[in-house]
Amino acid sequence: MSLGYDQIQAAVSAQIGLLAGFKEAPTLPAYFGRIQNTLAHKGFVVGVPNSQQMPERQRGGLYVSSNIQVKFAYRLRPHDAYPLDYKNALLAEKQVTQQVLLSYQSIQQGIQIRFESASREATDSTEYTIHTINFIIYHSL
Repeated sequence: MSLGYDQIQAAVSAQIGLLAGFKEAPTLPAYFGRIQNTLAHKGFVVGVPNSQQMPERQRGGLYVSSNIQVKFAYRLRPHDAYPLDYKNALLAEKQVTQQVLLSYQSIQQGIQIRFESASREATDSTEYTIHTINFIIYHSL
């Protein structure tokens, strides 16, 4: 089965949107977190920043590995930022990761999605943590 980059982005966004309180932010993934007024509690973006061809002889068409990057914001309350909200933000990151991995679980025709890495940082105002989760999806284009 072949997948376009738009289909990957839409499927991952839809999965995250199933989580309570998560809403897709109306900003480009590259700018999420850079502009303060684009942040909202549990606001998220999904980007497909790059892809590369995979050496695969048995498949027809172009077999690629695409990076998927999910970013979301978690609001830290001034008096509960640490440890309570920090722990809750880490729990939310786990939920997002698990939800993304479900994106193509039911499709078995040559599509694989794997967790690659995660990072977290606080905004300068310490009002939010920004979580960045990276995945790799192997698919035909």
